[in-house]
Amino acid sequence: MFFKKKQHPFNKSEIALIETHLKKAELTSSCELRIFIERDCVFDDAIDRAKEIFKELQMQATQERNALLIYVATDAKKFAIFGDEAIYEKAGGASFWEAAAASFVNDVKSIDLTHALVKCIDTLSVPMQKYFPADALRNDNELADEIVFGK
Repeated sequence: MFFKKKQHPFNKSEIALIETHLKKAELTSSCELRIFIERDCVFDDAIDRAKEIFKELQMQATQERNALLIYVATDAKKFAIFGDEAIYEKAGGASFWEAAAASFVNDVKSIDLTHALVKCIDTLSVPMQKYFPADALRNDNELADEIVFGK
């Protein structure tokens, strides 16, 4: 189910950079943000795979229904951002998510996957902070902050 050692697309410093941005985004918000990377996508549409992974990782179980998943299938060259109902609506619905996805695709083409993910995290952190700001009562870290590597 998981990448064999050293077969995923990142080195240690790239993983550290991405996970630092994940943690930073979550420190300022009660939202939960995860990244799932795998080689191939078994669905025609990456959003269907993202929904499946979202459920497998139990991301719908967050207290405020404000979890976000960035899904990337590297060999299949597929990508999706999936947000739970509360964050999806508050961030502006389909137009925000489509713009964030388009920006990610352009960034992957013009820079690299690592920095495209960092920029995507930073983009997603804006509505996270605006609509679900961190406070002492609402900032439990409900989900792990590490990249999840699939097949």
